[in-house]
Amino acid sequence: MKARGEEMKRREERKKEDAAWQRMQVTRAKLPAWKQAEEVVKAVRANSVTVISGETGCGKTTQVPQFILDDLIRSGAGGAANIVCTQPRRLSAVGVAERVARERGEGIGQSVGYQIRLESKKSADTCMLFCTTGILLRRLSEDTELGGVSHVIVDEVHERSVDGDFLLILLARLVRR
Repeated sequence: MKARGEEMKRREERKKEDAAWQRMQVTRAKLPAWKQAEEVVKAVRANSVTVISGETGCGKTTQVPQFILDDLIRSGAGGAANIVCTQPRRLSAVGVAERVARERGEGIGQSVGYQIRLESKKSADTCMLFCTTGILLRRLSEDTELGGVSHVIVDEVHERSVDGDFLLILLARLVRR
């Protein structure tokens, strides 16, 4: 874990020299969520559950998982990162994963991947996985403790569905345990 974390830290440092990555950081910095990065990271560190609310397009979906991952990488704990981000629809899971991978200056399936029914783009290096709610429910049925998962982000929670409500119940029980 520690060696993986150190390698992640070195990789992030190398990216800073890339002009395309630098341009992407300027674009990211224009999002309203960017201004709240430190506050978001502090809240996530201090609480088992954090609710984040913001206007559509402010960067919640794409930036919050990156804030968490970047904080772990900076602290040397990137090797333990295994962030699972749910999306209510397959197209959203794929599209957001591709966007976040681009923002990180990587191809899909490296540190950022996705998993939807019958399709998966991930690798041993994937530490941020975008998936449908159903995929996480299936994973919970096989591993009720979500072993190895460091963070779960349930996006679009306001879009009520049976799967989404059931997922929240299971996660609430998991947090209590």
